Amino acid sequence: MFKAPLARPIRCTYYPDFRAKNPYQTQLYDGWTPFVDCNPGTISTALEAQRLDADVPHLFHLHWEHHVLNDPALTVEGFLNDLSEFRDCGGKVLWSLHNIEPHEAYPQDQVADLIAGLRDLADVIHLHSLQAVAEARAHWTLPVDKIRVVPHANYAQSYPVYRRDGMRQDLGLQDADMVVLLPGRIASYKKPDSLVQAFVDVAGARDVLIIAGQFTPSVTVETSDDPRIILRNEFLDADDVARFHAAADFVALPYAQSLTSGSAILAATLGRGVLGPHSAGLFDAVSSGKTGVLYDPTPPDALKQALDAALGDGPEVWRARGAAAAKASQARDITLVSAAWGDVVTGLYATPPHGQLWSAVR
Repeated sequence: MFKAPLARPIRCTYYPDFRAKNPYQTQLYDGWTPFVDCNPGTISTALEAQRLDADVPHLFHLHWEHHVLNDPALTVEGFLNDLSEFRDCGGKVLWSLHNIEPHEAYPQDQVADLIAGLRDLADVIHLHSLQAVAEARAHWTLPVDKIRVVPHANYAQSYPVYRRDGMRQDLGLQDADMVVLLPGRIASYKKPDSLVQAFVDVAGARDVLIIAGQFTPSVTVETSDDPRIILRNEFLDADDVARFHAAADFVALPYAQSLTSGSAILAATLGRGVLGPHSAGLFDAVSSGKTGVLYDPTPPDALKQALDAALGDGPEVWRARGAAAAKASQARDITLVSAAWGDVVTGLYATPPHGQLWSAVR
């Protein structure tokens, strides 16, 4: 682990606070303890703390930046102006870039202004893999000297692990052949309708597709009352998430786009291989042929053909891929990831503060 460069812990405010729905932030900041004191808040919270204690730089850590566009208390211009003032007062800005595009539709000018402002005001831009760096820089002009790569940790401390046979019995799936799972927040970028159509076209009479997680408001899934398809449109706690993964033969993630895939890393943690398209997030988390299958999404019926082949591989092949995925995920141990974060955070405090006013003109 790292040693704090200050006599007392570095103070960090992080935004938004998604701990109730995703263990990512909980285990991230637990790994920084006791050298960094992390608490949820807004840029206003961080700015006030920096003004009150100007001698010690405060850290503002931004995730899922598009949440700024959802927050009725914020405007893009107001948020960036507060961020600029925070830096002028001596604060440091760390921006974790999880996605290329928002998962919901927003005015493109607001998205562009937000990204342009963060690109200029962030002291460090964090991405989870070198693949993510390449894809992000292909979409946005990001200064390479600000970029730091720290991998996404596994979820070994956040979810229980259950046996396949026991969970199949508990979920009434003991007579199923292949079981496919689409988990997590079900948004349009996960293409649930396309997965359903592909499944209907190629699955056997005793195969099962489970789509389990909270649907975003814009998503509806038409199953035509197919008894082989199970929908659970609700937020699932860690126990239910683990149970569905245990019952599945593999996890299907037919993303339209993925920069970082926590779902793929969770699948590996729980011993399940992944089927998905070539993308930065899945290249980082899946070794095609060994821990899952990645397919070229460009040909017509690419998902249908990939799903047909994946179902045809059978349970033993996917059991071996899941075991390999679980073994590979051990390299993402939270202790190793926390040590890498220590270098990033303490490196921020090795450079003097520097303020800069933000301009809305790109």
